[in-house]
Amino acid sequence: MQMVLVSCAPGEAEGLLEKLLGERLVGCGNIVPAVRSLYWWQGEICRDAEELLLMETAGERIAALMQRIQALHSYEVPKIISFQVDQSLPAYARWLVDSLATPTTEGS
Repeated sequence: MQMVLVSCAPGEAEGLLEKLLGERLVGCGNIVPAVRSLYWWQGEICRDAEELLLMETAGERIAALMQRIQALHSYEVPKIISFQVDQSLPAYARWLVDSLATPTTEGS
C-alpha cells in the first residue's frame, strides 16, 4: 500500500479526488482543509492557503497515479509525495485492493 500526499489550491481537491477514484487509481482519500503553506517559488517565499489530499493506492498504480495527478492538477509543479505503508489493518489492506479492482458487470 502506498500513501500519497498532494497539496491543492482551495476548492480543487474534491474534484481531483473524485476523478482519481472514478479511474480506480486510488481507493480512498481524505481532504484536509485550511492548510497554510509557506514555500520557495521562483526566488521568493510564498504563503498560500491550500487543501491537502491524503490518498491510498497499490504500489503498482503509483506511476500512473502520479502522471494523472500532474495532468489534472492546476499547479505547474504539484507536490506529489508517496511513501510505502509498512503496516495497516489487514482487513483495510484487503478492502483497498478490492476497491481498486475494475468492477465487473453481472453475467460477464
